[in-house]
Amino acid sequence: MKIDKLGLSGVILIFLGLLIYATSALDQLVMMITWPILSGSSEGKAVLLVVLTGSFLLFNWLINTTKFLSPLKEKISSYSPDGKNFLKWTILIILITFLVGFLIELSIRYRYGVSPFTIFISLNPNPTTTSPIHSHVFKSVFGYLADSMGGLVPSHIHTGGSLYHEVVPWAYFILITLPLAYFMGLFSLDTRRDFHKILMAFGLTLCLIGMIDGGIFSQPAVLGLGLLFLLYLVKVPFQFRQLILPFVLACLVIFTGLGLELAGNNSSYHEIHVINQSAPVDLSNFQVISTETQENMTIVRINTTGSDKNTLETLFKVYEGKADGFFMTWNLFSYF
Repeated sequence: MKIDKLGLSGVILIFLGLLIYATSALDQLVMMITWPILSGSSEGKAVLLVVLTGSFLLFNWLINTTKFLSPLKEKISSYSPDGKNFLKWTILIILITFLVGFLIELSIRYRYGVSPFTIFISLNPNPTTTSPIHSHVFKSVFGYLADSMGGLVPSHIHTGGSLYHEVVPWAYFILITLPLAYFMGLFSLDTRRDFHKILMAFGLTLCLIGMIDGGIFSQPAVLGLGLLFLLYLVKVPFQFRQLILPFVLACLVIFTGLGLELAGNNSSYHEIHVINQSAPVDLSNFQVISTETQENMTIVRINTTGSDKNTLETLFKVYEGKADGFFMTWNLFSYF
C-alpha cells in the first residue's frame, strides 16, 4: 500500500514529536519556532502540536485508503459527504468544553468566596496557576494521571497536577470531550483538498491544545477556532465577504477575553487571599498595605511594584510549604 504525501507528512511529524520528547537537543529551537503560535510555549505543547497534527494527516490517509476501514469510510461519507457536519459537531464540542472549563474556574472562586477576577495558585506539591483568562483546570487532570504513573512526563515539563483536587469531579469532563473532538475532527477532514486538510489538522490541534492548556482565551484556542470558523463558513465559489463572519467570531473571542482582563484589572494594589496559612511568612520584599485574618483565610494587600509574573514567582517561595494556596488580583498593565 503506497502512502501519499499527506500520510508521509503525518509520519514525519509524529516521528519529530517523539524525537523532541525523547531528547533535549531540539527543545530551544522548537520552542522558539512555536512560541508565536502557542504563546508561553513549552516542550510539552510543542510535542502535542506536531504529534496531533501528524496523527490527523496519517489517520485520514488510513481511513481513505485502507480496505479494512472502508466500512467506516462509507459511514463517514454517507453522514457528511463533505465533512461539514462533523466539523459542526467538532466546533460545538470544543466550545462546550471551553464553557465548562470557564464555569469550573468560577466555581473555585465562589467556593472560597473571592472575586472571579483573580489568579488562583495551588501550592501543593508544586505551584500551579489558573485563571478565567488562562485556565489549567483540564490540564490538571492529565497532569495528575501522568504524575501518578511516574516518569511518563519529564520533570522539567509542568503538569499542573496540584490543581487536581480543586477541580474534580467536574474536570473529568475533558476525558469525554477531548476524544470526541479528536474523532469528530478527524472525520471532518474526509476527502477535502490537501491544503484544506493541512489547515484543518493544524486548527484542530491548536483547539485541542487550548482545551487542555489555556482555555478559550488562550492564543492556541483563538487561532484554532479562527481556522475552524473559516473552514466551516467559507464556501465554493469563494467570495471575499465570506471572511467577514469568521473574522468577527474570532474577534468576539479576543475582545471578550480582553474585556474580562480589563474588568478585573487592579493597578492600585494586589489583594492576596491566602488559604490555610500554617506559619508566619516574610513579606519584607513587598510594600504591605494591610493584613487581615478571616477564619481560614489571610487577606494581604500589597503595592504593585513589578510585573504580575515576578510577583507570583516571589509569592510562590514565600508561601510554599506554609499555605495550601492563594488567590491574587491582577494588574494587566504590569506586563507592558
